[in-house]
Amino acid sequence: MISLEALDKVLKEFNDFRYPECEAKLVYFDQDKIIIEFSGTKAHFACCFDENFVDFKYYLADILEKKFEISKVERTDIDKFLVEYSLSYK
Repeated sequence: MISLEALDKVLKEFNDFRYPECEAKLVYFDQDKIIIEFSGTKAHFACCFDENFVDFKYYLADILEKKFEISKVERTDIDKFLVEYSLSYK
């Protein structure tokens, strides 16, 4: 079961190493899906910012002990992205 406390731990650990270049904020979660808003000082650069989305997936796996896949990426502003992670049943 995914708890808000566990997700807070994921966000804290991720942001501790990446802020202010990249910051992750929880937008929505249920047991099968997590939506994170990514923003930061480097978000408007095309090169390599999306690597943060993949790195976040590994934080989810390490802390939640569940495998997630990136199911959707949407640029909502010049410096903001919404990324949807779906639980992998593979």
